[in-house]
Amino acid sequence: MPRQARLIVPIILVVLVLLVALFILTGEALTAEPPEPEPASADVVRAALKQQRAARRAHEALSRVRSCFGDSAPVRVGKTPERAATAQEWEKARAHWRHQAKDWQAKVKAGRAKMRNPGGSGAARWWPAALYCGWKPPLKSWFCAIVWRESSARPLAVNASSGCFGLLQLHPMHWSQHGSAWIRDVFHQLRLGWKLYRECGPAPWAL
Repeated sequence: MPRQARLIVPIILVVLVLLVALFILTGEALTAEPPEPEPASADVVRAALKQQRAARRAHEALSRVRSCFGDSAPVRVGKTPERAATAQEWEKARAHWRHQAKDWQAKVKAGRAKMRNPGGSGAARWWPAALYCGWKPPLKSWFCAIVWRESSARPLAVNASSGCFGLLQLHPMHWSQHGSAWIRDVFHQLRLGWKLYRECGPAPWAL
């Protein structure tokens, strides 16, 4: 047998052994379980939870605004992932909370603007703003009657002789320390009026 032919047989055997070994290793790799995903780092979780807190504050603020208009609260804040969840899951939750917070903050701003400029006529249009500033539901009828009697529901109404100003015709002795620009804001009027009512009851508006 020529020398070249004698060398071919061992080479073929080596190649076959290598192919069998590769096949076995490939099969083991395919059947092996994938590695467990790494949990998110503490920094990723901390950043996500910070955004969750912002979303919860916005949710609380919007719930308060909506309740003043008699509307239902917004949907709940997105679910919190498990602590061992991956960075991708935590980042997804963070993005969702960021979206919720931004959306709710915009709606709070719009709701407050509507309270300050409700449009229409009549004293009842100011009741959502009054609720937002602390007035209690049982006082609605009394509040509306007083606002209509005192100012015809005009937030910039002024009594030239006494200097009383606003929806509730608050006397300068109650608001002059804050300045005229301050009292022109409806929320300031209503908060100061509520403070005066709590301290004195309806007496300041008695006939």
